[in-house]
Amino acid sequence: MTPSAHAMESACVPPPVSSPGYYQFVQTYRSECSSVRNWNRTFSDVSVSALVDDRNSLAVTSSTSLAGAIASVKVGGKEFIASGGHGAALQYAFHAWQKTGRATECYNPTQAGARIDDVGQREPYHGPSTSALYVMAKAGSSIRAESRPAMYLTRADRQPGYDGCLAANVQPNTSPFTLGLSPYWLRTQVQLAPDHKVAALANVVRLSATLTSEDSFRDQFDGVLIAYLQRDFVRVYSYELTGNVLTANPAAEYASKDPVLRCTADHLYCLGMYVRPAVLGTSAYYYTMTRPPSPYNGMAGEYTMQVTSPAADVAKGDVLTYETFLVAGNRDRVASTIRQLHQALT
Repeated sequence: MTPSAHAMESACVPPPVSSPGYYQFVQTYRSECSSVRNWNRTFSDVSVSALVDDRNSLAVTSSTSLAGAIASVKVGGKEFIASGGHGAALQYAFHAWQKTGRATECYNPTQAGARIDDVGQREPYHGPSTSALYVMAKAGSSIRAESRPAMYLTRADRQPGYDGCLAANVQPNTSPFTLGLSPYWLRTQVQLAPDHKVAALANVVRLSATLTSEDSFRDQFDGVLIAYLQRDFVRVYSYELTGNVLTANPAAEYASKDPVLRCTADHLYCLGMYVRPAVLGTSAYYYTMTRPPSPYNGMAGEYTMQVTSPAADVAKGDVLTYETFLVAGNRDRVASTIRQLHQALT
């Protein structure tokens, strides 16, 4: 083994759980500690970046280990995303059910992969994903990916879901479920300046996706774009567009029709989410959640923000579309950029 290879291997050995550096080791993504294999295919991670104010780099990385989900968003070297495991990072997830039932973790197509992808694996839990990745490519300041998401709880997973469900009792005993996969095709795109068509706003990331159903008819459906942020993003705000007012929302769970921000305690680093009103419509909404460390979240806590987009009467062959803008910077910069986005896009 060469000295450089030995150094890389050593850098990927997890520190003791009790050590001060353990959280960052697990939650801060590093490509060198992550798998480049997906089923029988090999992909390198893909990163794009833009220069903000001619001095700060905004960089986004899509991960092979997470089947094309976003594992890292950095501004000036500061990591925003908590990426420890296939149920975290910044990714799309979905639920499909009937009116006589309810949304369940046992019917939960998930971009990054399945719960069992992390079972028996060592930290930072970035081994291969059950989700099948077919395309992940860079062009200009954009990343394009195509995948078939895994079911977060697969038929082979004997662990009950949070509602007590068992996947084998909910999912049919047919392909693609028997492979751990869902009957949906996900196509995603990440765009930084100038590709996102709002070139003056270099601190903006446009995320768009289409989801094509090969499933049986579902009269209830929701799509979620969720970002798991690092544990220092403890402040939550909503931004009221008509009055240009930021409001602190300290509740553990918060739903809003106004864009939301999560910030560090000093407000120097914030991430905002903005969806054009025409896309948000009457049913979609923003949501934030703050949970303390627990066995369910691997003792890492949960500091999330998301856009939930409900749908109804989704049939085989239907295509659902999604678009969200991320905004990075300090609190005032994020708020002013959301306002500029809103003015430019509406």
